[in-house]
Amino acid sequence: MTLQDVINEAIANAVRAGAEWHAIVRCRQDSAEVGRQHRQWEQDPRYQQTLRHHQRQAAEAIGRAILRLVVEQERPR
Repeated sequence: MTLQDVINEAIANAVRAGAEWHAIVRCRQDSAEVGRQHRQWEQDPRYQQTLRHHQRQAAEAIGRAILRLVVEQERPR
């Protein structure tokens, strides 16, 4: 598993958790119904687009953070 795979999986889990929270708390659906709808969310193009957007943003942010750490380590003191 690559770092990119780990990032993508973590972001997918976070987006899924956010969608579940919204359905349960804000839309007042019960958790069993949300569980049944889960497969539909994953097939919805809007959900996929949102997921890819967040994955891309996270990967870019992590890349910048790693680069910043490397540059800081290589600076002469």
